Amino acid sequence: MEISIWRALCILVWGKARICIFNYEWARQILSSKSGHFLKNDTTPTVLALLGKGLVLVEGIDWERHRRVINPAFTMDKIKMMTKTMVACAQNMVKELEDQASSNKNGETQVELDKQFQELTADIISHTAFGSSYKLGIEAFHAQKELQEIAVKSLLNVQIPGFSYLPTKGNWRKLTLEKKLRGTLMQIIQSRLSSKGSGYGSDLLGLMLEACIATDQGREQHQLSLSIDEIIHECKTFFFAGHETTSLLLTWTVFLLSVYPEWQARLRLEALRECGKENPNGDNLSKLKEARKLVPMLPFIIYFDIFFFL
Repeated sequence: MEISIWRALCILVWGKARICIFNYEWARQILSSKSGHFLKNDTTPTVLALLGKGLVLVEGIDWERHRRVINPAFTMDKIKMMTKTMVACAQNMVKELEDQASSNKNGETQVELDKQFQELTADIISHTAFGSSYKLGIEAFHAQKELQEIAVKSLLNVQIPGFSYLPTKGNWRKLTLEKKLRGTLMQIIQSRLSSKGSGYGSDLLGLMLEACIATDQGREQHQLSLSIDEIIHECKTFFFAGHETTSLLLTWTVFLLSVYPEWQARLRLEALRECGKENPNGDNLSKLKEARKLVPMLPFIIYFDIFFFL
């Protein structure tokens, strides 16, 4: 990499130099580097409470351990098992919108897409991640959603060391939400562990607990390769990361379809060609073009190079 090119991409954020990489090969080298020079960016305690120190934030040996446990939960066969649940949740949303439209004289209804897709993705993740405990999952979602609003406000404020520990109204509310979120997730996990005789379930949490046990064949059966705290962090990570990014992607995709009617026509023809009049399933969905390949769910990823600080 020539330093002249790096200088051209260098910007200052709050006095810190940041180099924006747009080259695919450079990004691949940074993301796949095992030298230990490129580390994930530190986050604030509020964001950590929201996102959890799961696979997105852990590094090194911990990342390998988390990845080894979680990978079996995301095999193609197990993802296909969740498709019916996702379709059912989407059908419920469509039915509600149809009922709203039919109740009006003109047969139309005004929809706030962002809110609608937030509710849809929360419903899907609650069902696929927590199965029969999806109602508790919805409670966790509402607590996490309010934590998100607090986290966004904290990012816009000047970071004063120790301020988050002061007994302010906002800090008390944040602490209450953190306890509620953790308590709800703990209740779901403990309930699942206590009923292991009938299996841990086919949802994401059940698959994760099953994978934990499966990777511990050399140890006692009750010992998990991830601790309860780490499983809670992973639940936070998948709940937030899966919900927020997907709802934004859906909103933007549908907005683009509304702007370009010709795209709608092409999409309908493609869906009818691949799915016919049947509900989408894991097999025919793989034949459809993916909007996420054109519209990335994450605009950027921040890493820092410790080599310059050694």
